Amino acid sequence: MSCNRHNQNLCAFTLVEVMVAAAVMVLTIVGMIQVVVSGSAMLDTAKKQTIAMQIIHGQVDQIRLMDWTQIGQLNASRTVDVEDGDNTATSYKFIFGDTLPTIAKGFRCTRTIATVRTDLKLVTFTVTWTGNTGRTYTRTGSTYVGKNGLYVTYQRS
Repeated sequence: MSCNRHNQNLCAFTLVEVMVAAAVMVLTIVGMIQVVVSGSAMLDTAKKQTIAMQIIHGQVDQIRLMDWTQIGQLNASRTVDVEDGDNTATSYKFIFGDTLPTIAKGFRCTRTIATVRTDLKLVTFTVTWTGNTGRTYTRTGSTYVGKNGLYVTYQRS
C-alpha cells in the first residue's frame, strides 16, 4: 500500500498489489477444486473396491457350500457380468443375491479353477470394473478346495 506524498491521509492499494492478491486467490480456489475432485475419485475407488471384495467373498462362500463333485463339474474358466446375476450368472453357479447386481453395475467376475493335485483345486475370482476416471481396476481372491474339505482363502490386489 502506498500513500500520496501530497496528502498523507489518502492511502490506496496499487494495481500490482491488487493483481497479486487476485492471483493468489485464484490459485487457492483452483487448488481447492482439485482437492475436491481428487477426494471424489478416491471415494469412488474405495466404494467400488469394497463392492468387489463383497463379490469375491460371496463367491468364495458359494464354493465352500459345494461338494467336490459340483466343483468338478464347473468350467475351468468363466466370466459373467454381476448385473446379470439372476439370468446368465446363476446358470454358471455364480450367485450374487438380490441387491448386489443393482449396486454392482459394470462389474465383471471371472472364476478360474486350476487343479493343483488330484484332490486339491485352486479357485480364483477376479473382479474388474472401470472407475469414474476411466481407469480399469482389478481385485482378486482365491481359495483352495480339497476333496476332503480343506479350505484356505487368500486375497490380493
